[in-house]
Amino acid sequence: MTWNNLPTELHLAVARFLPPQDTRALSRTSRSSYNLLVPQIFSDVTISSRSALRSFATHVPARYGTHIKCLSICTKPAERALVQEVDCTEDLATILATCSHLRSLSLSLAASLDASTITLVFASLTTVQKFEIGCWGQEETTPVSERIAVSLAASLPSLTHLTLSRVTRSALHVDNCSPPGVPLVLNDHDVPSHPILGEELCIPSLLKLPTLKSLDLRDVWIDCDENMSMQGKLAQLERVSLSGSMYRDGEVESKACLAWLRACGPVLRSFKTGIPLGESQPSTCLGKDRMAAEDESITSPLPILTDFHVDAERVALDDLLPMLNVLTACEIERITIVNAAMCTAQDAFTRECASDEFEDWQDTIEQFLTSNEWNSLKSVELNFGQGAQRLWSL
Repeated sequence: MTWNNLPTELHLAVARFLPPQDTRALSRTSRSSYNLLVPQIFSDVTISSRSALRSFATHVPARYGTHIKCLSICTKPAERALVQEVDCTEDLATILATCSHLRSLSLSLAASLDASTITLVFASLTTVQKFEIGCWGQEETTPVSERIAVSLAASLPSLTHLTLSRVTRSALHVDNCSPPGVPLVLNDHDVPSHPILGEELCIPSLLKLPTLKSLDLRDVWIDCDENMSMQGKLAQLERVSLSGSMYRDGEVESKACLAWLRACGPVLRSFKTGIPLGESQPSTCLGKDRMAAEDESITSPLPILTDFHVDAERVALDDLLPMLNVLTACEIERITIVNAAMCTAQDAFTRECASDEFEDWQDTIEQFLTSNEWNSLKSVELNFGQGAQRLWSL
């Protein structure tokens, strides 16, 4: 029996085990194989540059868009581009308009988008549950404004998981006393008002999205949120991750991180941070007061957490015990401390450093477990890579 004589079910079963390049090679063996494998070939699409985006929008038949379930797009310019490449909004809108079954969308932008055009298309993406948007270039020269990122996220009616990576805050939502050197977007006043959020297109407003379950802020400056306080109906957020920013002011960022934790609401169960937490009095600088609570003297309680994750690349060992002291009321069940860089390192020097740091962290955790009165705590996991791992089951 030849390949062509096999039933369709066997063809698809074989194709499911093939890597993408082999699937494409198989599709070129015959017209029937091509038609059979098109849905699989286009189910997960990666577009790696501005020129590739233009080529896809121009040459790929629109009917193939219905097969795309996961779409990742980077709009970086060509390596030897002689002229400034044109705005990519139209090409992006052309592709997205065909993706009627899209579930996951990732955008890494080398330049901003035309908000009026792209927002309308996003409102039609009713099946997208996971969205990631970030800046490919430099925040100082080609930023992605928080206003357009928030507007796009709020336009996705089924959004549950959102990641913002190196998204730049807008001067419209930050007071004039922001520290020098922190990049701000100045020309994003033309982003149209949103039906849900109105003009308040700042990152904390994401807490008002009704379907959102998970929020990840990577390398996003949050110091201006130190006085944030949310009112009204909030998202049912279950997981939040705040990595911190290179523009951080340690004390202010710590207060802002704690403000985020308080504002996330009682449903929150998992919190990951690369920012040390510390109790302090609220400041009157940086944050806009548009979302301030009516009675600022009332402090929202900390949520009850099941999982607390510490990014040991960004949080210093000396900050661990003070941070855990702040979180005593959270009744945490599981603490996970991971240094991802050391987990993936292979060279002998880094592995030796990981082993030394692991010993120091281990001693501090032992000290904490000996003196703490956390009746809710069930386990603590410490992971610095191979040979530097430990799990305490309580």
